[in-house]
Amino acid sequence: MKWFNFFSTCITLFLFSALTGCSSDDDDTYPSIITEFANMISNESGVMKSFTTDDNQTYQISNLLEGYHRNALYRVVCGFVPEGKQARVYQLHGAHFLRDSLACAQRDPTEVVSAWRRGHFINLHLNPLTQGGTQYWGFITDSILPQHTYLSLHHRQGDDPLSYTQTVYASIPLDSIPEYDAADTITLVIQTFKGPKRYDFTP
Repeated sequence: MKWFNFFSTCITLFLFSALTGCSSDDDDTYPSIITEFANMISNESGVMKSFTTDDNQTYQISNLLEGYHRNALYRVVCGFVPEGKQARVYQLHGAHFLRDSLACAQRDPTEVVSAWRRGHFINLHLNPLTQGGTQYWGFITDSILPQHTYLSLHHRQGDDPLSYTQTVYASIPLDSIPEYDAADTITLVIQTFKGPKRYDFTP
């Protein structure tokens, strides 16, 4: 199983459009939804069949989600209600699966809503400024020291004007960091409109 990517050099996983339309049938009461970053898998027919959260909980999807690429793995932000070992999905948003972008490193500013480490990922909720154009995301390995790795966010604004705020979700897969050890402390620096912001993540 491979991640489904549409990217050339320095372009990470495309951010597919936010999906709605997964509402309950005839119940006017909106359920209590859990929202988690997750890896979601489609089957040979392009139907989403399961997802695994960052705390390694796997759920079979009880409501039909069709129209995806076959046998593909997506990084998503998933709003769902557990039903035992199954889950009903109510909200689904794409997330960038960040790649090492040292070859084209750029640190254009963005607003950071939150950043946290969970499972095998560092997850980001960002609010870049946009006018609907294409921006590029990744991560840069700045240095590797004994038990401490220093990263920064690769962000290229390109020709997209700074007009209005857009929500962007992104994840850095820790196992793609060179010489990464689960016991390492990771420092991530993100360039914001007010200057660099540092996040330290301990195991």
